[in-house]
Amino acid sequence: MAKGSSESARNRAISCGIFLLCSSLLLVGLHSPSLAQLDWLLLDQSLKQRAATRHAAESIVIIDIDERSLEAIAPLAGKWPWPRSLHAELLEYLNTLQPQAIVFDILFTEPDVFRPDADGYFAEVVAQSPTLFLPFASQASVTPDVAPLIATYPEQVALQAEPGARPDARLKLLLPLFLPAQAQRLGNISYPNQQDSVRRYPVYQHEAGWRIQSLPAVVAEHLGKPPSSQALLLDWYGPRGMAFQRFSYAEALSQARGEASTIPEQYLRDKILLIGSTALGLHDFHNTPVHHHLPGVYVLATALNNLLDGQALTVLPHWLLALVGLSVLAITTVCFHTQRASLGLIFTMASTLCLVGMSWWGMRQGLVIHVVAILLPLLLACLVGLLVTYHRNQLDLQQTRHIFSRFMDPAVVEQLVDDPEHKALTNTRSVDITVLFSDIRNFTSISEQRTPGEVVNMLNQYFDAQLKVLFAHQATLDKFIGDAVMAFWGAPVPQENHAILAVDAALAMVDALETFKRDYGYADFDIGIGIHTGRAVVGLIGSHARYDYTAIGDSVNLASRIEGLTKNCAHILVSETTMELCGEHFGFSPKGEFKVKGREQPVKVYEPYRKSASAS
Repeated sequence: MAKGSSESARNRAISCGIFLLCSSLLLVGLHSPSLAQLDWLLLDQSLKQRAATRHAAESIVIIDIDERSLEAIAPLAGKWPWPRSLHAELLEYLNTLQPQAIVFDILFTEPDVFRPDADGYFAEVVAQSPTLFLPFASQASVTPDVAPLIATYPEQVALQAEPGARPDARLKLLLPLFLPAQAQRLGNISYPNQQDSVRRYPVYQHEAGWRIQSLPAVVAEHLGKPPSSQALLLDWYGPRGMAFQRFSYAEALSQARGEASTIPEQYLRDKILLIGSTALGLHDFHNTPVHHHLPGVYVLATALNNLLDGQALTVLPHWLLALVGLSVLAITTVCFHTQRASLGLIFTMASTLCLVGMSWWGMRQGLVIHVVAILLPLLLACLVGLLVTYHRNQLDLQQTRHIFSRFMDPAVVEQLVDDPEHKALTNTRSVDITVLFSDIRNFTSISEQRTPGEVVNMLNQYFDAQLKVLFAHQATLDKFIGDAVMAFWGAPVPQENHAILAVDAALAMVDALETFKRDYGYADFDIGIGIHTGRAVVGLIGSHARYDYTAIGDSVNLASRIEGLTKNCAHILVSETTMELCGEHFGFSPKGEFKVKGREQPVKVYEPYRKSASAS
């Protein structure tokens, strides 16, 4: 019992250790950006499918500086950058359409020294455009100490001092300095580099206690939809993220000049107009989950649309993921602890499929569920559980080999162990067997004439010789009972000729006895052997702390009684049942009927002999 309790405690400790290790990995993994990147390998595919079914707001329209516009305007204004008088013409026309907002996704950070009149014209129109929004960008300065103080930037720049803001903080901003400051509504279009693609759009950035508003945040606040979050996990619109209504810049400019145009005016009136570029030569492209080369104006439009609709992607809270993960780990660990490895493996596979499916489904609903942080500890728990189970099985097999090698030929033991379910070893069953009892005659007298050491040595030599004979005849050794030996045939390996094997073994034991007496000089050493065939219960029988593989039943008792009849009668006696099962393999001499204890009917017994020996 102590051994069993110790083993049970050790198994509990191992299971608890596995659970604690995997739980720790789970909790750490939920905050790991690297694992989140692995999640996106799956989520991006679902996100593309979601985006393909979503429609962008009709109120957001993109006026696109595309390849067609560059080609159409080149004869009039030359190559890019165009004179800003073109932007002024377009802006004047757009102002007449009473737009909700006009947003340039173009930086105007340097004056055009060759065309100052064009800049002046643009500045005048900008001053008369109450719904115009312009971008600025933050830039890492090579010499931060000479960058302007953040506190010195004009109030039109979307900078706000938060509690604890450092007055000596410096930051290099690329502003449209040549335009009238009082007419500007400015917002930041820079965002930090992201590991693989643009997913998160910073609504606000922070620098030394100063909050820098993004251009979409400034526009959304102007339209009465102030942002409530620090960043957006972008929820894209349409295949490749390009579902917004779009018109060519060249067409819009032609319409502004009163020339023929294909743009219905109602498509531009009372809209949010974003002016940006998709032309390859202008190099404003970003790697995104829905397209690896998405123009920046579409990223800006997506962020603005998300802010206005309040429909950015949401992330399932970490505490809820942790609860799910810990529950799954606990069930998996319990399955392996209770040595139900197949159930643990099935549960792990089912949980993996469910978690992946849940993540896929969640993304289709706009909910980001990071499951890799759960899957990796779960798979680790399953792997360790399988290894521990394998180790336990190997220990059990080793113990089984050790136990059964005492009873039968080691080659037979290996054959039994190779049975995947070990039913022959572990199942207690009722079978037909042939039982052999062998006892040393007059052992008390023999032992009285020798020292205890000599007696033990003699018995060891005798049993060693007889055990070799029994194993050579495929016997299962049941036990040594003092100076007696009990063996049987027919279990755990079924043997159709078990009666023949038993009688043949008994004859060989008598031969081995003569060799033993001659080699060791034990002239007065003799044995009796009784054999009977019948039904018996065979299996591992005993207590939890101690058990043996043995046979019990009336057939066993009768074999023992027959062995007792051999005195002054024969070396070997077998029952009538055993004799009949041997058929013509041996000769048998009747030795009469005897009354034995426990039986009302007399028992007929026979002495076997080899036919060849009789013939000679």
